Amino acid sequence: MIKPLLITSLSFGTLLSGNVEETMPSRIMPASETCEIPHMAFQAGESLTYKVYYNWGTVWLSGGEVYFKLTKEDYKGKPVLHASGEAVSYKSFDWLFKVRDKVDTYMNEETLQSYKFSRDVYEGGYTFYRSYDWDREKNIIYSYQDNRKGKKTSKTITDVDPCGVDLMSTFYWMRTLDIANAKKGDKIPVKMAIDDKEYDMYVRYEGKEVYETKLGKFNCIKLKPLLQEGEIFKEGEGMTLWLTDDDNRIPVRIESELRVGRITCDLKAYGGNKYPFTSKVN
Repeated sequence: MIKPLLITSLSFGTLLSGNVEETMPSRIMPASETCEIPHMAFQAGESLTYKVYYNWGTVWLSGGEVYFKLTKEDYKGKPVLHASGEAVSYKSFDWLFKVRDKVDTYMNEETLQSYKFSRDVYEGGYTFYRSYDWDREKNIIYSYQDNRKGKKTSKTITDVDPCGVDLMSTFYWMRTLDIANAKKGDKIPVKMAIDDKEYDMYVRYEGKEVYETKLGKFNCIKLKPLLQEGEIFKEGEGMTLWLTDDDNRIPVRIESELRVGRITCDLKAYGGNKYPFTSKVN
């Protein structure tokens, strides 16, 4: 059970389109044509730590942690936000299935358009590296892959959406959504580049609720991204996020339904938030 838990611990950005059974009336909210971010909910210096659990019936198993960090850097002469994420298994589980995954994105600090994305994977002896380099003037992505065993491939992805996101920047893009006039069931569309393709995806707004975690109770905004059907995830909207209902929009819990059981990522620690943390009830 620990293997699917840790493999997917950084995969809540894998929000691809698929066949979905509609469970409520919905409307598609207009997509941005200028890549303008409605609300910048974070800043350089923010750090977030999540504890990852696998749940199967009455069984709860903690297997590792996920870390996110934002820094302000220079990338090829451009000021950027560098978003880095790491998934690390606990040492007590390393003998069973060691995980050391790292994801990085260098984003425009005003629009979140990626300039460079990379993912470096170590999972139970399996290693893999992938990177994307964007040519924003030509709307092209140059993809590179290395399986660390001598096999290297490259590919050019053309006609990419100027406002599209990647695996990592999705996490931050969802925190900027304008839901001031949204109604329960409304869907916000965006394009996402992953696995050498660009996919249509959306995030469904599920309303607001008070949600309790080990850090306390929070007034939350509830979102459901569209997930791709695969060997691990269920088809459709198997993922749910609870974001703080304040200007920070920090996810306090992320749940993903699996073929067997579910993944839960609980916020364990935070720092460097841009705004006062006003959503905490107690």
